[in-house]
Amino acid sequence: MIAREKGLRALVFKHLRESDMSISRLARELERGGCRLHRLVLTGYLKGLADMGVLREKDIPPSKVYSLTSARIQDIYESLGEKLKEVERKRDRRARMGVFIFQRLFRRPIFYEELKRAGLSPPKKHRSPTSEERVEARRTIEEAGISPPPSDPCYLVSDDFSGELFDALCDELVERGQLRSLRQETRQMKLI
Repeated sequence: MIAREKGLRALVFKHLRESDMSISRLARELERGGCRLHRLVLTGYLKGLADMGVLREKDIPPSKVYSLTSARIQDIYESLGEKLKEVERKRDRRARMGVFIFQRLFRRPIFYEELKRAGLSPPKKHRSPTSEERVEARRTIEEAGISPPPSDPCYLVSDDFSGELFDALCDELVERGQLRSLRQETRQMKLI
């Protein structure tokens, strides 16, 4: 049995990236990989992911078939990468802001693979993580279903972009939650 929930999620995503699957087929694939789950447990887990909008559930009698939703196509990397391009024109500052935001969100060093997903270049001014930090970060990211190449560089920044982070996250939440109607637009002031 998988010790941590995110390990099960990574396995489910790995199999569903290959193709849409029924509960029975997914259970067989997981068991083939050494993960034995009672079908009712797997069914409840998949239903929960579908209710969260992470998976799409289709009724194809006599089965339910699960697939990854299209909402996962534009993930957090792409969303924040686009937001950073709106906020910051200078490439290196934008890259450092990206590393800062991702390292604050994920509490670990950030791989170049993640920066590429966000459309960001590597920052010129950064520090490299220790080998222990790098190994731990690689383990975490691989459990989430992202496999950077073994030689992929890893970054940490010391800059503090807390204000920009807060604004970018607020904007992203407003966009994703379709909450623009609740936001008061700023007013222009006339100079006399």
